This record gives sequence, C-alpha cells and structure tokens, in this order.
Amino acid sequence: MDGKIRSTDQRNRVLILLGSNLEDPISVIKAVINDLNKLAPLVKKGSLYRSKSWGFEGEDFLNQMIEVKWEFPLCDLMTCLLDIERKNGRIRNKKLQDYENRVIDIDIILWSEGEYLSPNLEVPHPRMLKRRFVLIPLAEYWSDWTYPNSKSSIVSLLASCSDENLVHLHK
Repeated sequence: MDGKIRSTDQRNRVLILLGSNLEDPISVIKAVINDLNKLAPLVKKGSLYRSKSWGFEGEDFLNQMIEVKWEFPLCDLMTCLLDIERKNGRIRNKKLQDYENRVIDIDIILWSEGEYLSPNLEVPHPRMLKRRFVLIPLAEYWSDWTYPNSKSSIVSLLASCSDENLVHLHK
C-alpha cells in the first residue's frame, strides 16, 4: 500500500474523535460536527458510544468518530479544531497534567496518508492504542485502516488493547 494506511485509494481523509461529558454532550457533538463540516467536508460519522471517564473520576463520556476530507497540512486542521473547541466552550487548563471533565475534546486519530509530526500534532494519536473508547468507534466503520509502521489492523489493535474500560453503544 506504499505507506498508506487505508485499503482504498481515497486520499486526504482524517479520522477525528469527538468526546464530551459536560453540559449536553449530544448537542455539543452535533454543534461541533456542524462547525467542522463548514471547513472540512464530512465523509462519514460513526455511532455515539458511552464509556466511563478515563484516567479520572467524572461523568461518563460520549464519543463519536468522524471522517472528514482535508487537503491541507494537518497542523492547519489542528488549529481549526482548537478554535472549534474554544467556540464550543472548551477551556484548556495548561497547568493541569491530568485528565479532566470536558465540554468537548477533539482529537485527530488517523490520517489516510500515514504519519504526521509537527510541534502541535502527532498522528497517529500517541495514546490511541491504549484506549478502547478510541478503538471501538474506530472499528465500527474504519476497520480497513491499519496502524502505520506495524500495519496492524484496527481489529487486532482492539484485541490486544489492555484497557478494561467498557465502551457501549449509546442508545
């Protein structure tokens, strides 16, 4: 596949995980998708998943994986995502090193072109392999993607994930 991590020939696709556990998570996630769709065309969105907070005691999170088309540098997309987070009420506590409740969290998980590294962004997401709340939504529609370098399938990554946090389809 010549460095690509997707079994199809579609290029310039980005998988983004949205997460929220404050206010009205469903409304916040919908608003973020609407804002993002104005900048990067939405290709597909996955289901909503519920899981316990990860790394701290807090309300359950709702997460949703989405795929967008983006033809510019990924660091530019990350800048846009940070702006969308702020617009939707995210206040980042730069002094806090631990996890915390969030109105919205937007993370770039994978890019169809493989790896990407800049001062403000690392793709694939550096902690995705340790988190079922990332891998389960990823496996829903994007199981044909593979992890760069190892070329491991999303299904095999999920099977080897040691995270015991339960992730449920939100009804």
